[in-house]
Amino acid sequence: MNKENHHSLLDNKLPRLIWANSQPMITAILLLFIYELLESTLVALANAETLTSFGFTVPITAGMTALAIGTSIRCNNKVVKSLCLKEEAISKTVSYALVISSMVLFVLSITAYLFSEQLLSILGSNNWFASNKNANDTFILTQQINYIDSRFMTWIFLGIIWQVNAILRAINQTALASHLMISWIIVKCIIAIALLYPSSPLYSEGLHTLAAVHGISDLLFMVISLYIIHSKVRLICPTFKELIKHIQQPKIACSLVIAQQLITPLSMAILTIIAASYNATYIAAFALIFKLDALLLLIPMVLTTSMPAIIGVNFWSGYHNRVRNAYRWMFGILISGQVIIAISLSFSVDFWSSLLCPHDGVTEHLQHYLIWLPWGYIGAACAIVYQSTLNAKDKVFTATLLGVFHRIILVLPLSWFGMKLGEFTFYVSLMFAHIIVGAIVLSLFILSNNKAKTLTVENKTGPFELNGT
Repeated sequence: MNKENHHSLLDNKLPRLIWANSQPMITAILLLFIYELLESTLVALANAETLTSFGFTVPITAGMTALAIGTSIRCNNKVVKSLCLKEEAISKTVSYALVISSMVLFVLSITAYLFSEQLLSILGSNNWFASNKNANDTFILTQQINYIDSRFMTWIFLGIIWQVNAILRAINQTALASHLMISWIIVKCIIAIALLYPSSPLYSEGLHTLAAVHGISDLLFMVISLYIIHSKVRLICPTFKELIKHIQQPKIACSLVIAQQLITPLSMAILTIIAASYNATYIAAFALIFKLDALLLLIPMVLTTSMPAIIGVNFWSGYHNRVRNAYRWMFGILISGQVIIAISLSFSVDFWSSLLCPHDGVTEHLQHYLIWLPWGYIGAACAIVYQSTLNAKDKVFTATLLGVFHRIILVLPLSWFGMKLGEFTFYVSLMFAHIIVGAIVLSLFILSNNKAKTLTVENKTGPFELNGT
């Protein structure tokens, strides 16, 4: 990363900077979420049983992606901090971050592979199969297990793609990171349509085909990603002695960042277990809803790729007033953007629900989801991006507490209570959970902002209060 790129994060006007760093990732993140939805829609074209079977795997694959993203966030934070404090060691920092993060994912993938059937059983898959006897049960069950096992074996490919992408954004190569992700998703979409669309001459029914889509595209782009990052920072091969030294260093911050990413999949898994005990239609609906979540939260997802670097570099460089102004812009963009999305969807609920799934029971769930949850995502958006910026400032414990409070303490009890009241009251309860956490996040920001102003007045000569709006 050259000094001009680094100082642009400190000097450029914030609105222009946020747009410049976020805009390249908009298309990439949008395509990623569209693919996630396309994947579920293609599976839904087969039959309701296959969609339900797929729905039981969604919390597991979401956890895999979350852990891959968790390692990428840690890579991003390490590189940002290194650029501010020890720029000459950037090649070594990147190399060791990639190796250690990949080792973590490798160990996790082996462990998960050994217990894949138990994980599906805990989620309620076996109980559902036992209560839904038909001629295709054996075929669907075999496909489900083969699919999840294949995903575990290719997990490290996914992880390296995300890690390299995060490192590219950390060294202010956002446009390159975006182009790489766009290419990855386009290739994955082409392969998915070619193999999973019923009218395609290459069509092959079953979840094993979906596993092949991921395996082929992820392996290809892992190789491309490693080549690109090597051309930028010249990766070095770590010595065994230095590698052991890095592994033995305290990993509390790294562990907490990775744990944060597991909070949402864990919440999804528990929701799946609860819902399966009420009505299996929930599970089929969740296969689409969990993918829609990401699409409707496009704005905060894009900002999680740009704001941590902007706030992290300014924070570690001592531009605290500029950090506060960046937060104001961030919350303004999030709230206004999510309000526009919620209003737009309120006029097209029937269209989208019928377009996404042909099965009536699932369509009804989608309608209630689209009526209520977009309003709740106003609060969820604020929590998601605020949590990512806390990590960039090494406040990982606070970020972890926020994630636990949001997804575990608020979402799970309120959603359970909603299911007890009625089948569709569940979605209203989820909306309130997200609104509450959003209000708490804004309150925390206002309190910290007022505290910082007080400290500035008491210490006007402090070396780190630099103006930079």
